[in-house]
Formats: sequence, structure tokens, C-alpha cells
Amino acid sequence: MPLLTARNLSLSYGATVLLKDAELNLQRGEKVGLVGVNGSGKSTLLRVLAGSETPDDGEMAWRSDRRVAFLPQVPELDESLTLRQVAMAGATSSRSALEPFERELRAERTLGRLGVDDPALLVRHASGGARRRAALAAVLLEEPDLLLLDEPTNHLDMATVAWLETWLRQLPCTVVLVTHDRYFLDRVVERIVEIRKGRLWSWPGRFEAWVAGRIAQEELEGRIERNRKRLLKVELEWLGRTPQARTGKSKARIKRIGDLEEADKKVETRMNLQVHQGVRLGKTIVELRDLNVGYPGASPLVAGLDMSLTRGQRIGIVGPNGAGKTTVLRTLVGEVSPLGGQVKTGINTRSLYIDQERSGLDPEATVKESATEAGGEWVRIGDQKTHVVTWLERFLFASHDMPQKVATLSGGQRFRLLLARRLQQPMNLLLLDEPTNDLDFETLAVLEEALRDYAGCLFVVSHDRCFLDRVCTAMLHIPGDGTWELHAGGYTEWEARQARAAADKAAAESDARSTANASTAANAARERPAAPPKPTLPETRFLDGVDERIEQAEAELARCEALLADPAVAVDRERLAEATQAHAKATASSEHLYAEWERIEAKTEAWQTWRAEGGGRR
Repeated sequence: MPLLTARNLSLSYGATVLLKDAELNLQRGEKVGLVGVNGSGKSTLLRVLAGSETPDDGEMAWRSDRRVAFLPQVPELDESLTLRQVAMAGATSSRSALEPFERELRAERTLGRLGVDDPALLVRHASGGARRRAALAAVLLEEPDLLLLDEPTNHLDMATVAWLETWLRQLPCTVVLVTHDRYFLDRVVERIVEIRKGRLWSWPGRFEAWVAGRIAQEELEGRIERNRKRLLKVELEWLGRTPQARTGKSKARIKRIGDLEEADKKVETRMNLQVHQGVRLGKTIVELRDLNVGYPGASPLVAGLDMSLTRGQRIGIVGPNGAGKTTVLRTLVGEVSPLGGQVKTGINTRSLYIDQERSGLDPEATVKESATEAGGEWVRIGDQKTHVVTWLERFLFASHDMPQKVATLSGGQRFRLLLARRLQQPMNLLLLDEPTNDLDFETLAVLEEALRDYAGCLFVVSHDRCFLDRVCTAMLHIPGDGTWELHAGGYTEWEARQARAAADKAAAESDARSTANASTAANAARERPAAPPKPTLPETRFLDGVDERIEQAEAELARCEALLADPAVAVDRERLAEATQAHAKATASSEHLYAEWERIEAKTEAWQTWRAEGGGRR
């Protein structure tokens, strides 16, 4: 059943056309991912769907009783409220008939899952991330017909992102979301809608299907473009002949040449990103010697951090919110003093830090004025001098963008402008805090390629799992208890090791419990002490169905092993990573079932033996 049918939507900001005769249909319950390059109008379309912005033209036919909830990139919240009250507002407006204590309980639980540790904190005192998580809790609890989410994974750690994936998949409402997180998009949505040149293009299937379809379409467009250029060459040669050598229909041919040349001007360019490394690299770029990271008067967030980085190493920093990931970066660049230990940089080390807030841009300055630290018409990169407009074109800014104010730019556009400004500086130690937030997929791909080719060292904090897989050579895990671990490889490899470690720990604990229970049962049989624990009703029911569950777990494990043995999977990095992760989860599930089976069997046997031998009577 359709929730929305929109036709001939048009919307422009001055000379910038965002929508032109666009059409969109939304079905009840479907999950839709909205994609497009930065500045193409994704956030604007969400505002149109939310009713906070009106298109210049077109019609939108809604189901009459629809309810819409919208999470913008920067939510506007009442600063006199607490974070709990923000979330409760969503629960209060839901269709469910809940008692006040039930609304508060749901709000508390959802805030907790989203990493809000202090629900009583006033909005005015909360960080931008905490505000956004509270606003996200509110829209999730609202139970709307249409849920609109603009970059919902921003400010969330990876465990919370995984929880949000499950929540959204289970929601009965229609969801339209904008996100740069490719793994999140592929796991949540079932249809992709792309904004391109003012039109909306619908692609059934998940993100991977859209990528394959776009590649095929680009190949077709490439052939069309090559044919157009060949035709333009022929026509220009004709135009260069003497008038006597030209045949009839000259006006028509000249007009066609003009049309072909105009089309040539409209061919989109790809962002050209080169990282200026500056001086020659030494052998060691930075050494961390027994480094304690944190703030005075509190226990270290990270203690005893000890590592030495050489050229080409790219370290991804992962861990829950509040564990100290950003503080590590700020300590490395000297913004926060170490609580102990030392940060030792090489003699030729030059660092560049881009923080999560993308600070360093004046919102009232123009794009052109913001391109350099000192202003002016020229950019100097090493010994080369480039005009500022030419330099900005490398970062996908057109000439008509030059007078635009920074305050009016999208998040991705601001990041591209910040890159254009900061990458003029020589550096061989690059530190990035959540660099993928608000970037479109094209810019992400260019950034990933540039960082893979980067000869210096990289420290990056990111919750974008795909980005970490494609860029990083190692993962620094900071769990939040003061400890740290360094793991070789990307995110998926680290995640698989974590799953295996968790399964091993659970199995060891189960073995220890089984041994203790068996020992208790033996002692009970000899000494007739108090009765051993009697199996609970859930444990008894577990034994009743355990055979079937173990068969299912073994079947899933066999399927995963077959995938890992498939040569086609072995040469596909993404499929191999997914298969490895699935195998780790299947292994953990199977081992857990066996361990629980053994534990409950031992418990049951001890109870039955005790009863058979007199039940404690001497």
C-alpha cells in the first residue's frame, strides 16, 4: 500500500536546481536509502518529506492519517529540557497507550542503548553528540508511519550502530535514511533512491546492487560520452573548413556543435585529492612510550600506551563512546598533556589534525575566502603556485560556488573545503577524527584511495566499518577500562577475532562452571550436604529443544565453511570479510549451545544422583 506518491517535484535555491520534475513513491514498511553527491539535495528532500520545506512545484499525495518523525543532522531541542525528557517526548506521542512510568522506562532503556550515560543532564549542558542521541531516541520511540533519518550513525560507536541496524530492520514503519556508512546501508535498506541532476532514480535491492547498477550505467554513459566527443571532433573539423568546402544545412550543424560543446562543459569532474607530505620522512615518525592518556584528577582513559610507528602505517582507533579515542588524538598533537609517559616525534615529523567538528572555517566567509589561511588569489603547494579557483575545482567546487557562504554549505561540502584549506600544509603524520561524517560515496572513495597511497602515518577515529576495512593496516582497540590492544588488519578481521575471543571465554567459563558443578555433585554424594541446585524450568526446556538448535547451528556453520572454501569468495575482499564474520558468529553460537548443554546436563545429573541416593537423608 502506498504511503506517498509524489510527482513533478521541483525545488531551486537561486541558480542551484536541487529537484526538477522528480517523482517518488514510498510503500508502507519499506526501508529506503537516499544517496547522492554532497550538495545534491538529500537533506533538502528529507525536509520536504518532513513538511518543514515546501517544493516550488509538484504534488505530494499522502495517506491521510500519516505520522512523520524526522531526525535532522542538527536537531533543534528545547535547552531547558533534560535528555530524558527529550526521549520521553517521543514515547509520549507514540500510538502505544503507555503509563507514565512505562514511557520513562522505555526512554531510559533507549537512551542507554544509544550511549547516553546521564539522562538527567540538561540539553544546554550536553555535547552535540549527546543531544543527537537523545533526539534519535525520541524519533525511534515515536512509532511514526514514516521515519526520516539524516546521518543517524553520526556520534554512535560500533556496538550502538549494530543495535540500531537491528532496531530499524524490525520497525514496521517506512524508513528513509541518508547515511555515509555503507555497511549500515547495505544491512538496513531494501531499495536505493539516488538524487542525480535533480532527478530521483530508484534501484531495487541493497546498496551492493545499486553499486553494480551504477557501474553498468556509468559504462553506458561512458560509451555515449566517447561517441559524443567523436561527433564533436568531426563537426569541429567541418567547421574549420573553408566556407566553400562546407555542405548545406550550415546553421543546423553549427547549432549542433554549440549543443555538443555546451554538453562538454557539463561533464562532471572527479575530486582530485593529493596529500602534500612535505619534508622527507625519517625511519620513525612517532613513538609512544608508556603513554597515559586522560585528564588531571581522574584515572587514565588509556594507560601504558606503547608503540612505534613507521611510514605507511595506518591505525584505526575503535572503542565505545567516552573511551578516550578523541583524547588520544588530541594528546598526540599536544592539545592535551599526557598524564604520564611520552610522545616522541621524529625530527622531520609534521602533523595535521582535522577534528570532528571541522573547526577552522568562518561560517560568514565565502568559499573562495576560506580556501587559504591568508586569503588571496593564489595557493602555494611546495614550489608550485595554483590559482585559488583552480585549486578549489579539484575539490568539486565550481566557479559559481565561490561567493557562497560557509554557513550555507552541507556537511560534506564543508569537509571538502576544509580539506582544500588544510592539505596545503606539509605533513607526514595525519590525524583524522570521524572524517567520513557527511561525505558522499564518491568523496569517500577518493579519500580512501588517497589515504591508501599516503606514505606517512595515519591515526583515524571512525565508526565507518567499510572505511576502516579499506584504509587501515591495524586497529587500536580502546575498550574504556584503561587498557588497549593493537591488532593487525582492518575492522572485519578485528571483529572476527573479538567474536572468537568472546566464544573462547564463554566456553572456558562454561567449562569452569561444569567442573565446579560436577565437583559439588561428587562431594554431595559422599558427604550428603545440602541439595545441589535443581535445574530451572527454562533449563529443562532448553534441554527439550537443544538437539534441533544444535543441528541448525551446525548447518549454519557448514554453510559458512563452504563459503570460505569457495574460490570466488576467497578473491572477493568484501565477501570474504562477511563470510569470515559469519563463520565466527556461527562458531560462537555452536560452542555456546554445546557448553550450555553440558552445563545443564551436569546440573541435572547431579540433582538426580542426589535424589537417587537419599536426597540428603543420612
